[in-house]
Amino acid sequence: MENSDNSNAKINDTESVEGTATEVEETPAEIVSVNDNDSKDEAAAENKNNFLTQGVLTIRAIVGIYVLYLAYQIITSDGEKTPLIWAAVALFIVAGSALVIMSVKHFICGEYVGGKKDI
Repeated sequence: MENSDNSNAKINDTESVEGTATEVEETPAEIVSVNDNDSKDEAAAENKNNFLTQGVLTIRAIVGIYVLYLAYQIITSDGEKTPLIWAAVALFIVAGSALVIMSVKHFICGEYVGGKKDI
């Protein structure tokens, strides 16, 4: 019984598709306006990406400065410093410095989307 129901449904679906087919004609003006909208959307997305990469570089620099500040706070604290603490301080200094230096370098050289290197 299930097979006969499925075959009837398939026949009904094909009949309804054939009965409702219509032709759509587009004029060249409609096509041009669609293409103009696409280029505007791409330009807006590109501007959004420019701000995103610049924002990410700024956040990286701020995080690097904060990590360096944490290392400074650990060094200047009065508590006992074990070798593990000194290892953490060294890691903080290396990581924080790398973040700050790389972010500033990318900003100065324009190595981000929409920067000097893209032109």
